[in-house]
Amino acid sequence: MRHRPRRRLSRATVAFCTLLGLLAFGPVPASATAPSGTETGNRGAITDAARRAPAPSAVATDDVRIEVTTPGNLFDPGVRATFGVLSARDGTVPWSVRDYRGRTVRGGTAAIDPATREGAVDAGELPLGYYTLTIRGTAADGARVTRTAGFAVQRPGPDPKHTTDSFFGINHHYRSAPGDAWDDSTGLAARAGAGTLRVDSAYWGTVEHPKGEYQWPEASERVTADFAARGQDGLMLLGLGNSDYGNIPSTDEAYRAFGKYAGHVTEKAEGRIGALEVWNEYYGGFSNGVCSQSAKCYAKMLAAAYSGVKAADPKVTVVGASSFKVPLDWFEELFRLGGLKHMDAVSIHPYRAPGAPEGVALDIDGLKRLMRRYNHGRELPIWITEQGWTSAGRDGVGVSERTQAQSTARALLEARAAGVARYYWYDLVNDGNGPDNAEHNFGLLRSSGPEADGLNPKPAYLAYSTVARELTGARFTRRLRTGDDGLHAYTFRSAAASPGGGAVTTALWSGDRTGKPVRVRTGKPVTVVDMLGSERVLEPVDGWVYLTATGAPVYLRAAVDEVEESPLLSLTAPEEIAAGADVPVTATLDNRAPGREDGAKARGRTAVFEIEGEKVTVSAAPGRRGRAVLRVPAGDTPGSRGLAAAVTLDGKRAGAVATGTEVTAEPVTVDVSPEMSVKGAARTDRLAVTVTNHSPDTPVGVTGIDWSFGDTSGTITGRDVADGGTVPPLASRTFRATVGGASAYAVEPVRVSAGLADGRTVRDSDSFGFSPITRATPHLVDGRLTGLENVPEVDLSEVGTYNGIGPSAADGDLWATWDDKNLYVSAVVREKDHRTARKVAWLPAGDSIGIGVQPGKPGEGLGRWGADWYMLYAGDTVTQGPGVFVESLPKDYPVGPVPGADVRVARDEAAGTTTYLVAVPWKRIAPLSPANPSFSMTLTVNKNDGVQRDNYRSLGLDGWQTWGDGLNNWKLVRYQQVQLTR
Repeated sequence: MRHRPRRRLSRATVAFCTLLGLLAFGPVPASATAPSGTETGNRGAITDAARRAPAPSAVATDDVRIEVTTPGNLFDPGVRATFGVLSARDGTVPWSVRDYRGRTVRGGTAAIDPATREGAVDAGELPLGYYTLTIRGTAADGARVTRTAGFAVQRPGPDPKHTTDSFFGINHHYRSAPGDAWDDSTGLAARAGAGTLRVDSAYWGTVEHPKGEYQWPEASERVTADFAARGQDGLMLLGLGNSDYGNIPSTDEAYRAFGKYAGHVTEKAEGRIGALEVWNEYYGGFSNGVCSQSAKCYAKMLAAAYSGVKAADPKVTVVGASSFKVPLDWFEELFRLGGLKHMDAVSIHPYRAPGAPEGVALDIDGLKRLMRRYNHGRELPIWITEQGWTSAGRDGVGVSERTQAQSTARALLEARAAGVARYYWYDLVNDGNGPDNAEHNFGLLRSSGPEADGLNPKPAYLAYSTVARELTGARFTRRLRTGDDGLHAYTFRSAAASPGGGAVTTALWSGDRTGKPVRVRTGKPVTVVDMLGSERVLEPVDGWVYLTATGAPVYLRAAVDEVEESPLLSLTAPEEIAAGADVPVTATLDNRAPGREDGAKARGRTAVFEIEGEKVTVSAAPGRRGRAVLRVPAGDTPGSRGLAAAVTLDGKRAGAVATGTEVTAEPVTVDVSPEMSVKGAARTDRLAVTVTNHSPDTPVGVTGIDWSFGDTSGTITGRDVADGGTVPPLASRTFRATVGGASAYAVEPVRVSAGLADGRTVRDSDSFGFSPITRATPHLVDGRLTGLENVPEVDLSEVGTYNGIGPSAADGDLWATWDDKNLYVSAVVREKDHRTARKVAWLPAGDSIGIGVQPGKPGEGLGRWGADWYMLYAGDTVTQGPGVFVESLPKDYPVGPVPGADVRVARDEAAGTTTYLVAVPWKRIAPLSPANPSFSMTLTVNKNDGVQRDNYRSLGLDGWQTWGDGLNNWKLVRYQQVQLTR
């Protein structure tokens, strides 16, 4: 159901995106730790009786793997976390357990039975939270390898058998868990609190085959058989084509046949399926031929399906539209054709990755307005039947597993607050084990594979379950004013007759990339639940409790009066730290600005910060700030390291504050980037080589740096490193080398190696060019561009590449310029035919100029909290005139035309050229601005395939010529770094 691309984690790290564990303070109790070298638990050691028994056969493995012995690796509180180990070659297998903050909290060695090749791990009882188990053994090829599986100690979500709230749903493919695995996996969905599943096991081509004969596949029966036993409802997909009818229905015969098929599925389901969804992403990638994305064709198919379903069972809900994203122009045409009469609910798939979940309400508001316009002022329920963030590791739109978890929680909260009736996360189980395959990594659970032989959770599973546990039966009441658009505080109230008994829950998080110290007004002690389900009670001091709001939501089980930023209590740490080092964590008590006047008299204050068993006391007189430093082990494993402190303020446990760092594998790293300066008509190009010392204690000496840019090379020596090139602890130093003769916008391979005083060498490589965006305001006069004197040209025949087309289709010259108001792209495209799009919304697949921009270096921000990025398509249209369409996902306005953008297009048929002048206001592509002159960009010339369609946007793109790449294939890391020059 999902076929969408995908990321590189950038070198720069926003530490707060890695945080959680706000509430699970202190060390894990040592009494629960299994001694190193022992194996206890439900698999147990080999007993004397076992030794006397007949020798069992060895397990079928030629490798080393973790054996999942508890369904889903999900443990109830108070239950020992136990696992099996399978190894074909090892006598012993060392193991370790890390918590979500990155701390190693357990460790030991599993003995492998030489007969069975099995061993056991007993990690003991652990606090609520998410963990990873890592074992180290020998692979089939003899190499030493590590294998990792996730597990969790978790209170189950609300049992669907005992709830009536159908909001929480999940997509699930039978192919991902066939046979008995289906029952296990759907049980895990129920444990997460999912009351409804969206399934796809009754495809048209399987049910009606051969033509006119109907089957009920075994998979369909298996999928629908036990929904009621689990207390779950089902949403079954109708589709996706039948070769006997030309696959996508486009004739009266095919529409009638589709209606009969829909009726047959309804009859065979026998009331076990509460809803049927007509097709999947008809607007998107799942329709082709003469009806590609056509609202007219879909309206006919929808009407036929509606009649067939209702004739078989009037109680079944018919869900229509099922669109990729929220294409309001397509919806308007569908509604105008009477589509609302043939559905009981409207479904959308508002994918926003790698962007943040916030902003979906804007799309939903637009959809509601259209429904009211075409449905006599009434709205149908809106179901989000797919939304997800893939955690794939390759270039594109994937994110880290931590960001996936945060996105899961925040997407559910945003949908609940926007009035969405049902929400189906995509999806339950990873569709495969390819770490770089986007489709394989949408799941809340990892599938069985080379690492582990059973389903095991990702952090997103707990994030989903926690929202379901806290908000099942609750309705959104209001968003609190916080004084900061990026600080979100939503309140929800459960029904008086529900298990919640009318209780109020407040969800709190930060929607940008910074942790925000906040205070929350409450008149009594409040239970705070973190994103993964850990709990702590905070006591107010002068009516306030103190938290750090991060990208991971927390839930306050209380009616909250106010939420505001407050610097009173905070933690800070270096963004990055070397593995094995101690992290210097600064605890701050800022008694200078307590926030808005709350009636409390100015007085001296004392706070005790406790991090993982380490305590420090900080005092501050009125109007002063106090600080102290704790040193906390970073650990030996590279990756995110969360740091959380319980804070006792004026004698009361009133605070839970946090920060984080990224543990680096190497103590010293080097990074290379382009740098330019312009004086008059002369441009000076430099390589900026930044050496970063991640050690908190020891300075690093740089003795010399060798570099190459394409065929040019050199060494940074002499005065640049005359002082030994010393880089202080936890600091960076940039060295520069001038590069001569580089052509503007020409991308070349770049390599640097920095020699260190202790004899080590650190290296970096990349591919980029020197790409200046000159300050100039161009004009298009009588079909000719002016004002571009001394502006470097982007000659795509020299510095660009083709995708899907060749020089005979299009060849472009482009110029990028700027002034204080706008970013400009001017272009002359040589093309025999120019196909003008009908509407602005169709420019992404029309003859147009594509502009991709993103703050920072290419791909920076991806994989963490989402990125601010824009995919802009500019050109002329038949019905709406020139415009710019934004296909990207900034959270401050929806997909659609860019307000205030100016586009001018002149076509010269005799010369076979199309000339463009595009002006995009800086305020429409924030946070990009002249104040931040370095960012990433790609430019394309797009060509339509010339096929006439009723309606299209993403379909119909024949190919493109590009500089930078990454626009039409959503690979932001292929953008190129540019710099505004004066």
